Amino acid sequence: MDKCRKIYRLYDDNEEKHYLSSTLEHSRLEQLAEEFRVKKEQIRAKDFIEFVHTHDQDAAEVEVHDLYF
Repeated sequence: MDKCRKIYRLYDDNEEKHYLSSTLEHSRLEQLAEEFRVKKEQIRAKDFIEFVHTHDQDAAEVEVHDLYF
């Protein structure tokens, strides 16, 4: 059975919006965010996504586009 993938919207210290696809639960991502924050002076979403990928091989940044019909 495939793991359930969730999409999380991230805002970094530059107020840039990014989307992360991960199989980790929200509470685990919060733990990782706290752990990551301790090590960094400024948080960049792309760096955090790479950090999450070390804990979840399925984690990746997702591009989101609007589709109108």
